[in-house]
Amino acid sequence: MNLSQKVQGRFKTISNAVFRFWFSSIAFILATISEMIAIATYNSWEKLILTLGIAGTLGIAVQLVNERFFENRRNFQIGLYVVSLLFVIGYYIYLQYNDFFQYSVMVRSWVLFFTIFIGSCWVPSIKSNEFAFSKSFIVFIKSLFTSLFLAAVLMIGLLIIIQAINFLIMPVDTQIYGYLTALVWLGFFPIYFLSLLPHFPGKRADENEDYKRAVTVPKFLAVLLSYILVPLLGIYTLILLVYIFRNITGDFWNDNLLEPLLVSYVVTGWFVLFLIDSLANKIVTMFKKYFPSLLFIVTGLQGAASLVKVARLGMTDVRYFILLFVVFSLISSIIYLFFHQKVAFIPGLLVGLSVISILPFIDAVSIGTRSQVKQMENVLQQNDMVQDHQIQPNDSIPTDQKRKLAHSYQYLSKVDQLQQVSNLSEQKVRESDFTEIFGFEINSLENSGDTINGNNQAESFSIDVREDDPIQIEVDDGGLVLPLHVTAGEFIQNEAKNRMTVSYRNKQYHLIWDENGEEKTDLILEDDTGKQLVRYDLQFLRELAASRSAASNSELLPVEDLTFSERFNGGELQIYVTHLYVEEGQNIDADFYLQISLD
Repeated sequence: MNLSQKVQGRFKTISNAVFRFWFSSIAFILATISEMIAIATYNSWEKLILTLGIAGTLGIAVQLVNERFFENRRNFQIGLYVVSLLFVIGYYIYLQYNDFFQYSVMVRSWVLFFTIFIGSCWVPSIKSNEFAFSKSFIVFIKSLFTSLFLAAVLMIGLLIIIQAINFLIMPVDTQIYGYLTALVWLGFFPIYFLSLLPHFPGKRADENEDYKRAVTVPKFLAVLLSYILVPLLGIYTLILLVYIFRNITGDFWNDNLLEPLLVSYVVTGWFVLFLIDSLANKIVTMFKKYFPSLLFIVTGLQGAASLVKVARLGMTDVRYFILLFVVFSLISSIIYLFFHQKVAFIPGLLVGLSVISILPFIDAVSIGTRSQVKQMENVLQQNDMVQDHQIQPNDSIPTDQKRKLAHSYQYLSKVDQLQQVSNLSEQKVRESDFTEIFGFEINSLENSGDTINGNNQAESFSIDVREDDPIQIEVDDGGLVLPLHVTAGEFIQNEAKNRMTVSYRNKQYHLIWDENGEEKTDLILEDDTGKQLVRYDLQFLRELAASRSAASNSELLPVEDLTFSERFNGGELQIYVTHLYVEEGQNIDADFYLQISLD
């Protein structure tokens, strides 16, 4: 087959896909045209384009349902498309009555895209063999990444051509870049993706050649999964388990940084499990045998940790999704281990839980909002902070109560629902910040070692000289002034060593920075014979940073508060600090001028 025939064959495949997925194709073409018109008229039609994107994605699932269950039942096929069209119109109306960038709208839209995509992968495997979903998932993933790669290459190539025309031939209107982006990412990318989806076998039909090619795992991907990703995921699992069991009585229950880490790990684990489900080698077989059990343990512990956080700081949309995913992962692990022939139920479970998370009144953002509103109102009432229907600032309430208020305030600000709190009007929110409303600073919680989210982090302090107070150094006859930068216990000026040589009055002297965390911080001056002239103890700099930064993590000070000197037999050392950063348990980071005066 020559190149011309291959090109003709590819175009025929694309045209067949356009007619096969006609609902989706119309939606993606309309989205492309709408975006180009919006660019040309300097309008913003993001709500319409988002709706058309959802319509195009939904059309894929509907067409696969029709092919799977209603192949020869025209009325049912038309009925499904009508229902889909009504849903799309309803979602567009929903967007019209809400701010496009509202947090709940963005969350609901992304979850909807995810749900439709997983549902599309799941449909061809319903009432089929235990490996059907794995094969369907491979088809969708291969098609998705192939389309992304080709669209990216096409976009880069077109941009290079336009740049060449712009520089070498004539100026190009900058709007052309927007048109190209719309054509490639709203037009070419989704339609080419559709052309890569084969006809999946029906309930009674045999697998066709296109389907067999599509579900074949490329050798490169098989090697990548079997000998790189699977071993790495196994090692990572062991590291996680060691950390969890070493900290099971302490940090594990309070470490919020671990929460998204564990969730991403579980997501990656299921992603890899489905991709390798049809592979057969010793490493993969062992992984499939033991990994679901480890997933069950990690997921169960994460679920317990999330419930502890919910009890302490209330529900949020993130914890809602985490707990839903914990439920999904626990049930799925049991199915995978003991009922593998029913593994096609796993994506159905994920679709069902995802739908629950975006339903009105029980969706993630609504439940998170109600929980945080109730928590804030309870704290205000328990601490008598509401008088005459007005919130009264109070800095004397317990730290755990402050943390709850701060946590709820931050979450409700994120979802733009502070107005739901009783006695907290929109005008009050607009005109006052957190400190003015409640009487204490959020940073004060962090400095006490207890952050809003409950992480136990090392304290850090920063001091800088005020910019409106210039440093004036009086240098007497023969004096020497050196600008120095010290970090990680070393002088940066001298190739990151803790020792540097300086010339003074035709003699060589050695400056030594001797520091060991919080134990000592000394600046030493030696003559050319190695005799120590002075050891200047700078440990007071740590105390200075901690004492002056009690209310916040940083502070600006005048020059006189950052000037220090040390007399010794034969001279004087004087330092003018311009920047000082101190972190608990670490070496200091400092910029300063050093003035050396010898008798």
